[in-house]
Amino acid sequence: MNEKELKRRLRAIREPAPPPELRTRLEQGIPDPVRRPETRWSPERMWSMARLGGLTAALVVIVAAAWWLAAGFLSGPAGPSAAFAAVLEPVVQATGDTGAVHLVMRMRTRDGEDFSFVNLAGDLQNVEAWVQWPRLPGDPARARMEKGDRIYCFDGEETILYKPRRGEAFRRAGAFDFDLLWPAAWVKTIQNTPAEGVEVVTHDESGGRGRLVLHEKGCSPEPLEPSFLGDFDRDTEVIWDLATHRLLGLRRWVYHGGERRLFAELVSIEYLPEIAAERFHLDLPDDIRWGGVLQAPPEMASLGPREVAIHLFEAAQRGDRITLELLVPSPSMVSFLLDERNRPTQIVFIGEPFHAGQYPGVYVPYKVWFGKDPPFLKQHNLALRNDNDQHRWVFDGGWI
Repeated sequence: MNEKELKRRLRAIREPAPPPELRTRLEQGIPDPVRRPETRWSPERMWSMARLGGLTAALVVIVAAAWWLAAGFLSGPAGPSAAFAAVLEPVVQATGDTGAVHLVMRMRTRDGEDFSFVNLAGDLQNVEAWVQWPRLPGDPARARMEKGDRIYCFDGEETILYKPRRGEAFRRAGAFDFDLLWPAAWVKTIQNTPAEGVEVVTHDESGGRGRLVLHEKGCSPEPLEPSFLGDFDRDTEVIWDLATHRLLGLRRWVYHGGERRLFAELVSIEYLPEIAAERFHLDLPDDIRWGGVLQAPPEMASLGPREVAIHLFEAAQRGDRITLELLVPSPSMVSFLLDERNRPTQIVFIGEPFHAGQYPGVYVPYKVWFGKDPPFLKQHNLALRNDNDQHRWVFDGGWI
């Protein structure tokens, strides 16, 4: 588009003056050539911003055009990051100013997996969470999150992960990642999404609510199939109250095999002054089995991931519980591997470790015969990770 055509289109825009608050937020999204010299604007980029629609599109184009003509920048990468970041800033602030939240979600996850796993073959599961956020230094910080197969609970001092169906629990000092639960952190993460690979699909503010839909590109997990949220191309919808600016709704869809599938949605959210401390206390059974990464001798701690996989299968094959407990933090999995119906009987192949997608560990291919009545051959990838206090490789999954 040439400059003459740009001016003609700008003159054709007829919109009423924006409310002062909206105008301020839009102006905050204009790149600062001093602070961000890498930012470039072009006529094509200005009109790509018009996909925001209506009054917002007109304002963004007008302000961006004036800035572009004055600064003289004629080329560079397009990206809507500054615009949607400014739109979401009041939502981040107002949502984060609350003292506590109780929220209910539905997620297409799977038993035995954490919350970012996308179970395309399964149904939506209920997930419920309570968070007491520290607003001032010294305030209590507590959190609880649960779905059918697990409960995370932080009482202010330690975190317990309880798996009732397996009769096991794990504990560690300090809190787990509160960003999983805190709505303001969700919006902040969306706000900070790099412009590359992001498209503003819809932005609308009417009827007392704001709505923003973004489309993001996934990170290919090849050679594996996509399994976690970041692996998929996806849409994210954010809905907020225009009066209070608090988050009201959030939904995420993933694209796979030509289909758009709902992965997660916020069903309800309550903003509360505080939550009773009893909510963050877990009554565990007397016979609970405690798991975790045990202290290992130096020769075990120095093993690489392929060597750990070999040691794990060999220990299970000979019924060596002591070695298995050093390599497998889950007591229920140790018992599973020592059961004669599941115990390895012949190790056919252990491959080389590889990274895939956004998984923080590595995968080790294996082909192993298991069990006796009848025996079965399993070919899969053992998941190992070393982001524990000892920084050594231990079992994290790979049987499902």
